[in-house]
Amino acid sequence: MAEEKNKVIKEAKKEVEYLTGDEEVKRLAELREKWEMDRNSEIGQAQKEGKIEGKLEIAKNMLKDGMNLEIVMKYTGLSKEEIENLVKS
Repeated sequence: MAEEKNKVIKEAKKEVEYLTGDEEVKRLAELREKWEMDRNSEIGQAQKEGKIEGKLEIAKNMLKDGMNLEIVMKYTGLSKEEIENLVKS
């Protein structure tokens, strides 16, 4: 039994050395992890930009319908400056 356990341990050690010892595998894993983090960051930024664009569109329509600036600010969460810039463009 001890001999059998020893053989399993040797095989496991060999596998660990293989997986952790290969610099190319490590490099590829790090590159993959960096790519995933960059992608998640880009998705988060795109979602944030989409929300802002949506708020600007709503504010534009509210102003077009003659709503008061303070009401537009209250319901969109946009600042006075953001809304004024929207009107200028």
